[in-house]
Amino acid sequence: MKRVLTLVMALVLLLTAASFASAEEETIVIGSLQDISGGAMQAGLAMMQGAELAADEINANGGINGKKIEFINYDTKGDVQEAMNAYMRLVEQDNAVAVVGPPISNIGSALRDTAIEKQVPIVGAFIVSSITKYPETGEAVPYNYLVQPTNEYAGELQASYLVNELGLTKIALFYNQDNSFGVSQIESFRAYVEAHGGEIVSEQVITDNDKDYKTQLTKILASGAEAIFAPNYPEENTLYCQQLNQLGMSESIVTMGGLDYAPPFLNTVPDPTVVDNVYFAINCAFDEEHLQDLNARFVEKYLEPDTVVDDNTISVKVYLGYDAMMCIAKAIEYIGDGEITGEAINTALEDMPAYEGMAGTLDFSAESHQPIGLTMVMYKIEKGENVKIGRYQPVE
Repeated sequence: MKRVLTLVMALVLLLTAASFASAEEETIVIGSLQDISGGAMQAGLAMMQGAELAADEINANGGINGKKIEFINYDTKGDVQEAMNAYMRLVEQDNAVAVVGPPISNIGSALRDTAIEKQVPIVGAFIVSSITKYPETGEAVPYNYLVQPTNEYAGELQASYLVNELGLTKIALFYNQDNSFGVSQIESFRAYVEAHGGEIVSEQVITDNDKDYKTQLTKILASGAEAIFAPNYPEENTLYCQQLNQLGMSESIVTMGGLDYAPPFLNTVPDPTVVDNVYFAINCAFDEEHLQDLNARFVEKYLEPDTVVDDNTISVKVYLGYDAMMCIAKAIEYIGDGEITGEAINTALEDMPAYEGMAGTLDFSAESHQPIGLTMVMYKIEKGENVKIGRYQPVE
């Protein structure tokens, strides 16, 4: 009798172990590296929330080919080394097969070659083109993908709007030389302006340590600039607008501000009315019809039930995080019954059909791993209020 009981218990243990093994096999680990507590925490949190909403949606619909997503996010704290450590943890300890990358170009650049070495792709919202395309050869960087327009495209689009739509030709540059996000847009912006009859009348730089910009802004004022191109991060944007307002420059000089003036930027400014006469371009507008279901789920999961959704409620990074996760999921789905590895996902991202995302049609170029032909939505901020202008493409 004892022998029978022993055999039964052994069989139960084997079945239990097999059950756990099967459950583990049905899970696909997808990681995320976002700044949740550092200087770009608003963008990082929004990217994480968008990716999480996508994972929730996929799992609610039965997963990918029957396998559920296990979503793991690590806080990079806006620090390159922290991000590197977290990527290695995802790959070596958590067995992630792909990673939703950050909207931080410095971190994306630092992770690029490690992703190649570890063969676990990163799909992110950094805009520096050298992360996904080798500038030396013009070839695509394996295991690195971008879900929004590149730095060169953003620079050209913003320059085109100032010169061709607003008729402004005397333009100043104001950017953080320590920030690859801003620096990477400068040359394409400058080249477009000069090729279309404009001139750069002043070029002023700051560093991460600078908090007083009045010396640089006074030089811009003296240059006779009609507009300022200032593609910086939110904390710098707040200081810039406050000091521009104090110097009485915001009414007479237009600012082309870049992606980080997009919602929810105004919610973070102590007095939003100091942000005036500022233009920016973003990937999509919150009121576009195809975003409404995701907007409702965002409010349900992260906000109070009676929240009224407007321009400042949902960051565009939510949509980019969602798209990054969905692109990874579509690639895994494309693999079918094959083994789900980082190498297989990389191949699938290159070969799979275009994905109709929240921020537009995502069709990765085989030459650059960047999306082809995305338009952007232009906005103007008037005394702390966002005014939507409409979709825009640069004039050739």
